[in-house]
Amino acid sequence: MKLILTGGFLGSGKTTAIQQACALLLKQNKKVAVITNDQGEELVDSKFIESFSIPVKEVINGCFCCNYNDLMQNIYYFSEQINPDIIFAESVGSCTDIVATIAKPLAEMHPELTVNISVFVDAALLYSLIKGTSSFIDGSVRYIFKKQMEEADILVLNKTDLLTDVELAEVQEVIKQDYASKKILLQNSLNEKDIQQWKDCFSNESKSQRKSLDIDYEIYGAGEAKLAWLDAVLSVQTEKIPAVKAAALLAEIIYEKINLQELTIGHLKFFIDDGNEQYKISYTTSHQHRQIIVNGISFKASVIVNARVQTEPEILQQILFQSIEETALKANCKIQVQSLSAFKPGFPKPTHRFA
Repeated sequence: MKLILTGGFLGSGKTTAIQQACALLLKQNKKVAVITNDQGEELVDSKFIESFSIPVKEVINGCFCCNYNDLMQNIYYFSEQINPDIIFAESVGSCTDIVATIAKPLAEMHPELTVNISVFVDAALLYSLIKGTSSFIDGSVRYIFKKQMEEADILVLNKTDLLTDVELAEVQEVIKQDYASKKILLQNSLNEKDIQQWKDCFSNESKSQRKSLDIDYEIYGAGEAKLAWLDAVLSVQTEKIPAVKAAALLAEIIYEKINLQELTIGHLKFFIDDGNEQYKISYTTSHQHRQIIVNGISFKASVIVNARVQTEPEILQQILFQSIEETALKANCKIQVQSLSAFKPGFPKPTHRFA
């Protein structure tokens, strides 16, 4: 059984790539499963993967590193229940040091598992960092971003379709210089050929002897704390327009308010379910997102909101309530908060660390 540890910064496209890879593997009669991971309790990514009838389990309230035993329980569950060929384990977007805290403990205690570490990088974000135009100005946040790339077996330069040929060439040159020892893939995760190329690497990349990061946990923890988290579950009820339309309007208003305050988005995700159809809407730090057309006939919908933004939790919460009020007026709808949590992640305390 192969475990594909899928890392990479917030908004790098990990979940979409995993869903597309699962779809391809299922067509090839392979058994797959997914373990999602994040700081909150209501995960958009889990619902998104589940909507494609792909087996999924969660590790919540912290990263894999700090919840190693929960990760193992999910691996055991899948092994016993479906015996998958491949399990994708998608780590928190601000998590790093997974060689020392996950890969090495697994190699020591579970040598029967073949582990691959694929780290995704948003090509547009990397280009902005190279050019000095990135809104991630805090050094501790950039530190996490760079450390993630250092420990990859496979470095997936994702969303390459969002760059021009000239921009992509510039990014490639930097990547090849700084990470010459890595297997580097250029990928558009909506392209099946690119996904097949990534999948083909799984059988070729298995490193039992990996080098643990030389990492400063004080800087790492400070970077985590710079990125506030909010998750919420909302109910939307309309009278004249489909509820999914009102939910999509809410998503756009939240995004606009965050931009108006010039706050940097790590990720901003919405999962909308009206009982008939499900939709995922995503915004990232590169401020580029693929528009989706939402249609529906139901006047009721549930919405899960996951936000990771470089700000204070109280500000995120205020933006949410202001956006709910504005959407209710514009769409003549009623929006109720079923659950809400806003916080800063705690200091990372791995269960194991093999240096």
